[in-house]
Amino acid sequence: MKFRRLPPLHTLQAFEAAARTLSFKVAAEELHLTASAISHQIKALEGFLGFALFRRGNRSLELSDGGRDYLAVVRDTLQRLRDGSHRVAQRHGRARLKISMGPFIGSEVILPALSAFRAQHPDIDVHIETTLRPVDLLHEDLDIALRFGDGRWPKLGCVPLLSMSAVPVCAPALARELRRRGPGNLDGVTLIHSSPMPNAWADWARLAGIDFGPPKNDLWLDSYLAILRAAEQGLGLTLGLVPMVNPWLHRRKLAQPWPKLHTEIPQRYYLLYREHDDDRHEVRAFRDWLQAELPALLA
Repeated sequence: MKFRRLPPLHTLQAFEAAARTLSFKVAAEELHLTASAISHQIKALEGFLGFALFRRGNRSLELSDGGRDYLAVVRDTLQRLRDGSHRVAQRHGRARLKISMGPFIGSEVILPALSAFRAQHPDIDVHIETTLRPVDLLHEDLDIALRFGDGRWPKLGCVPLLSMSAVPVCAPALARELRRRGPGNLDGVTLIHSSPMPNAWADWARLAGIDFGPPKNDLWLDSYLAILRAAEQGLGLTLGLVPMVNPWLHRRKLAQPWPKLHTEIPQRYYLLYREHDDDRHEVRAFRDWLQAELPALLA
């Protein structure tokens, strides 16, 4: 059988996202659709092809044999289309750079300094997404991601930007009180936790050799920026990441009650990009600029 028509592009994107995540719900969130819309698009593609792409269970989704074979075709096709579109756009349009980074480094570090990069590279249109969600640079419409990790990302260029240590921080008034008490006496003090890193305080206490005892009146928030804001408002004690928290310490929005108590964390902060984008002017420009400027921005 030879097809005279092409399958609709949006159904291929829906299939690739669902096959990669094995979840219609996650694929829908990624593509800003509903899970029902993803399901309908997959069914339309299956009708076009004449075979099932997935085996659907009550609470599970897995690729059929045909689905696995077709996924390789779709991934290759979509990647060729992305690369070809980029090459033509480079020749005939303005360079565009899409960057994903966390809300804290985006709002507190990169955006205040971005005018310098744009002045140096007025030919590059910059698009920034501030999010902590996992991203897939090999298959998403993104060029660069700034993320914590262990440095192991297959098929990605990986540039280490920062090594980090964790230090307790809080409002200056609370810091003065805690210096008198010492780290072993936190009665009545709220520990502020970051929900994405639920074991951070326990790991820090273990490495620092301190026993906090069972949790009491703890506060949980969903981002690094939120926990620093809460600490600034005097709501408790949280863990800051040096050097990322340095600007807040220098401006005395926060203080360290015990400056000598800090622990190195195993993960580092990286700039990630696709290996085959190493020769792209806009990727190289932002990578080199951030490597050169970030230490000064966090000094």
